[in-house]
Amino acid sequence: MSIYLDNSATTRVCPQAVEAMADCMRNEFYNPSALYAPALHAQQRMRACRDAILKAVHAPMGAKALFVSGGTEADNLVIFGRAAKVRSGKVLFSAGEHPAVKEACQVCGLEPVEMPYDHRGIVDLEKLSGLLSSDVTLVCCMQVNNETGAIQPLKEISLLIKEKASYAHFHVDGVQGFLRVPFDMTACGADTYALSGHKIHGPKGIGALVMGPRVQLNPRQVGGGQEGQLRSGTENTPGIAGLLAAIEAFPRENNIRENKLLLWRLIQEAVPEAAVNGPAPASDVSAPHILNVSLPPVRSETMLHALEGEGVYVGMGSACSSFKQRVSPVLKAMNTPQKYAETALRFSLSPENTAEEMRETVAVIQRQYAVLSKFQRR
Repeated sequence: MSIYLDNSATTRVCPQAVEAMADCMRNEFYNPSALYAPALHAQQRMRACRDAILKAVHAPMGAKALFVSGGTEADNLVIFGRAAKVRSGKVLFSAGEHPAVKEACQVCGLEPVEMPYDHRGIVDLEKLSGLLSSDVTLVCCMQVNNETGAIQPLKEISLLIKEKASYAHFHVDGVQGFLRVPFDMTACGADTYALSGHKIHGPKGIGALVMGPRVQLNPRQVGGGQEGQLRSGTENTPGIAGLLAAIEAFPRENNIRENKLLLWRLIQEAVPEAAVNGPAPASDVSAPHILNVSLPPVRSETMLHALEGEGVYVGMGSACSSFKQRVSPVLKAMNTPQKYAETALRFSLSPENTAEEMRETVAVIQRQYAVLSKFQRR
């Protein structure tokens, strides 16, 4: 038995993306900057991918989609590119941002200011209002928290920015939300939006930054001038082909939320001590694919490896920062009590998961919890 429930870390590449990439490497391997016909065909596939991205996020007229290596590069390009352009001011970022955003904000040269979370892991709008002022030049907020699944109030944040810091650039990290949670860039008022292919059953090493028509950034690398002079280097055409195929193949109608709610109900029945970290799973501010659950007194890493031993794979938080700390900074920002923060697991689902897998997973949890909960650290 093998049950993969760590889809927020990465996803299995879908067959359509594999085939598209193989076809590109075999038959459309040409440099898209070349002028002969086969290279123009490669350009056409790139244009189709850009159009699919812009359509998926309801980008405003005149917006552009730049290809990058993934979410980290997209976030860094915005933060460092904006900081180099304006050179002074404050950058606000939410307390639970991915390190690609949080750490970039802290070293980009602007004055970093953290936007607090409430107990659900959602930006506290009242406190944010007090932080916004005319000297704020950049505001960064993720669409969906990668650990708790909390959907952030982006439209409300945008309205506050327009009211109190109208010059500020509003960047949204959409890596955990793209295609899984509806997003309207035009209605939201975001200036830039980052996404990553390997979170939606596309390949690793490809992502995109959607830029509104009036965005101005300084490039972080120079060379041949590809991607509108902002990201020089020959484009990753096989990755782009795989990204396009993954976007087209992702099922907009799926059972992800239904399976998540089933998983949570079964966990509650099997382990009455279990508690959710983040919004209530059935609420409209909880993403359909992420469930963060504490199983006290069994520590996170202990249960993770016990589940692994039976072929069930889950996460403990951000895969990118799993080597840096034992207790999640996101849960700390939510003022989660220590006994829950130290025993938290993240279950993240995809359209590939089934109801039967949810039942099998909980059977393993119940079996392992019965043994491990008897042993507590003194």
